[in-house]
Amino acid sequence: MNLLFLYGPPASGKLTVAEELSKLTDYPVFHNHLTRDLVQSLYPGHVMEHYDLVDTLREDVIKYCALNNTSLIFTFVYDGPEDNEVVAKRVNTVTENSGNVLFVELTAPHDVLLKRVNNESRMQHKKIHDPKQLASLLETKAYNSVPYDDILKVDTSLNDPVKAADLIAKHFGII
Repeated sequence: MNLLFLYGPPASGKLTVAEELSKLTDYPVFHNHLTRDLVQSLYPGHVMEHYDLVDTLREDVIKYCALNNTSLIFTFVYDGPEDNEVVAKRVNTVTENSGNVLFVELTAPHDVLLKRVNNESRMQHKKIHDPKQLASLLETKAYNSVPYDDILKVDTSLNDPVKAADLIAKHFGII
């Protein structure tokens, strides 16, 4: 099982690239808003108070896929060292079941992220779509690399989603 772990700041293109990557690999996409939206529907306006449920759902899905040798594309907003424990748990779940975690960091300059943030698809998925809110997050969060080796970094301002997906699939030899 391969867990393609795509991460980056909001509006870096994680879901868009994941969808293109899915077309190339036939790996299903498990994007981070699936679980956030589910918890939001159970606890309207209180998702952060129940984020342990979001993490539990993600962990259970990844563990189930690992146990059933189902490769998966997972998207994640890595907020810096505060997320290291959660990332380590995902890695352990996969590797304990003979799987591989393939890290892809998607990046783009802040001005590009701010231009993308009000994209219609972001609104459909209930993602951050306010440039002021994103600007504030970009100032306060450490959107940097996870503490693992062999991270493929892709600048989505230089690579459209199709090209980015192709680079990722070829880099990891999964097409």
